[in-house]
Amino acid sequence: MTRAYGMMREVLISALQALSRHAAMVLAVGVFAGLVLPDLAGWMRPLLPSAVAGLLFLALLRIDWQELSRHLSRPLIVALLCAWFLIATPVLMWAAVELFAVEKGLATALILAAACPPIVSGPAMALLLRLDAPLMLVSVAGASLLVPVTVVAVSPHLIGVDLRIDAFELFLRLAFLIGGCVLTAVIARRLLGQARLLRCKNAFDITSVMLLLVFAVAIMDGVTVLVAQAPWHVLGFILAAFVANMLLQLLGTGVTAAMGRRSALTVGFASGNRNMGLLLAVLPADSAPDVLLFFALGQLPIYILPVVLGPAYRRWLSGA
Repeated sequence: MTRAYGMMREVLISALQALSRHAAMVLAVGVFAGLVLPDLAGWMRPLLPSAVAGLLFLALLRIDWQELSRHLSRPLIVALLCAWFLIATPVLMWAAVELFAVEKGLATALILAAACPPIVSGPAMALLLRLDAPLMLVSVAGASLLVPVTVVAVSPHLIGVDLRIDAFELFLRLAFLIGGCVLTAVIARRLLGQARLLRCKNAFDITSVMLLLVFAVAIMDGVTVLVAQAPWHVLGFILAAFVANMLLQLLGTGVTAAMGRRSALTVGFASGNRNMGLLLAVLPADSAPDVLLFFALGQLPIYILPVVLGPAYRRWLSGA
């Protein structure tokens, strides 16, 4: 019995380790499961803030803070990148939705998404795509630490939909979420030490996969009903998510072209792929439904486009 249990445990761990190398597939499976099992998505929805916090904590726990501090020796570059991610892009998105008279719900979602920091998995994705991982790390860390201030300072002046939460409460929720993750990650690194952190790599990978699965299922809460009731509305949001992602990538690459091809493509990737989960975790469940819908569907280009554009990135970088 003990031997059988040990074998089953080894098989399960091996399977989870394999899945940890295919995070995009895990997210796709979770999204599909959330769509076909709406009751499961509804049951997991309250776990969404914990899943987002757990993913952010694990990402911060594994950051090499010494390497990060070396890259922070260029404070002007870091400041300009954070200003681009957190101030310039939401303002540009606001101008675009005003120009094209986008309806209020979708317009609000697009502006808020553009005000979010880059995804926490950005450095890992940068390595896979042969982009500048240290630059991505600085972008993710700097923007994530500043977003509680910037999203409250910028977004209320650009959006026209009631999110059922005032600016100060939104700031407190984001600051508590991000600040709590940073503090616990710093304490955990001190207690565990670098050697033990390296030994726990597989455990962290497996935990990240499980949290990612919870996140992917939970964000689909309520989407199944909308697909049945208004399929064209949902399809329009999916199209908007892909277009916004790609346009922000092009803009980010263009404005930083002087940094060199590899760095510019890195900033472009970070510009298009934003951590909407942070806002999704702190917004009330009865917040603007179109915003919550877009944040859920906005995950699709985040895991599909890197797979589709991977060969193109390698081709562009081969001449860099």
